[in-house]
Amino acid sequence: MSPTTVALLCLAVLAPTTARARVVAVGSVLASDPRDSRVTLVPGEYPAPGGAVMLTEPVSLAVPPADVVTITDEPYVLSNDPPDSWFTATHLRACMGPATVLPDVLVPGSVVVKLADGTVMENGKDYRLAERWAGVGRVKDGRIPDGALVLVSYRAARRRIDAVAVDAAGKVTLVRGTPHRATPEPPPVGSGLRRIANIYRPYGATVVEGWHIFRAGQPFPEPDAAEMARRGALVPKTLEKLRNGEPVTIVAWGDSVTVGDDASSADDTYARVFLTRLRQRFPKSTITMVNAGISASNTEGRLPALQREVLAARPDLVTIEFVNDMSLPDDTVRANWRKALDEIHAAGAEAIVITPHFTWPEGMKKEHPRGGETRSGVPVLREVAKEKGVALADASRRWAHLEEEGIPYTTLLANGINHPDNRGHEMFARELLTFFPAEDTP
Repeated sequence: MSPTTVALLCLAVLAPTTARARVVAVGSVLASDPRDSRVTLVPGEYPAPGGAVMLTEPVSLAVPPADVVTITDEPYVLSNDPPDSWFTATHLRACMGPATVLPDVLVPGSVVVKLADGTVMENGKDYRLAERWAGVGRVKDGRIPDGALVLVSYRAARRRIDAVAVDAAGKVTLVRGTPHRATPEPPPVGSGLRRIANIYRPYGATVVEGWHIFRAGQPFPEPDAAEMARRGALVPKTLEKLRNGEPVTIVAWGDSVTVGDDASSADDTYARVFLTRLRQRFPKSTITMVNAGISASNTEGRLPALQREVLAARPDLVTIEFVNDMSLPDDTVRANWRKALDEIHAAGAEAIVITPHFTWPEGMKKEHPRGGETRSGVPVLREVAKEKGVALADASRRWAHLEEEGIPYTTLLANGINHPDNRGHEMFARELLTFFPAEDTP
């Protein structure tokens, strides 16, 4: 296939955004050297934050492949556990996230295990390797003595986001981002430059595919004062207490996301950020936050203990987040959330239903980290919230909007699977705050 043919195919992936083709897409073209990768911008008008950019000539930019780090003779004492998943066996350090191993970081075929004397060990005979989870386990009858030190060499992939930016004279520049194990951020483009696209370099990327290119767009549209007033009317008792300077107790009920697993600190979890912002907005009110999150839980297991774990605190407000419920049947989700809301209301408390963040594409039945919500459980939560007349903090909508902002949503998953980083927690907190305007709309 010629480079020209590839360019046409990639341009077809990103079609013009208007019927008149006034806005021309960013396209990609492969260079003749298979180790190289290029992005071609065809002439036309490109939307960009701060105003459209017009290009009169085609521009081709070389995009470096995704980054890889090489680790040599890293010392380990191998576990005797089989390396079948992310939580068993010995995991290679350069493939770890904040707390657990990251999937797909280990470069396939790169692992070499040696004894301290330099003797190379054999996979399947002396040790077992699970490449996806960068797990290594000792074979009981192999040549590695139990408790012996081994030296492991390997390569670990990194993700990166690069930016395509244009200056006032129309000069196009590729701004290279900083590689990261899981959560790279779009690089700043500097003064005088206008970002028109981000180029995602997922693990192992050597060429630019159509889905790697994200047009730069506007931030998520925050609700105006009238909409915030409408939302505030869904939590009237809690909001009135906050405005009157009365004490308020909030219970955050949820799973590992509510706990804050993989956030940088307790202060960076959405429950704590929400609490901090409420205290700033309503300084006369004494606000207590009870975090009733339990990792690896869902409403099926937690609902029987709702009285003891949540309602015993006599909350004014209960926020509910269970991304783990997305693996339950829709009818179970519907029944559990109805029952939970009924019990919360019977106890005299108000509630906010939180739709979950996006998880890795595999969990959302996506081929790539693009497109909208795919989980049937999310419409169920929206349906139940509407049926019960309770507040809906639709965090899912914010995560879906990341693509329009030029950000691959997977780069906000600290563990590469289902735990948001600090930016993801910020999105939850920001959505919750939209139900608590400081004052009534004039």
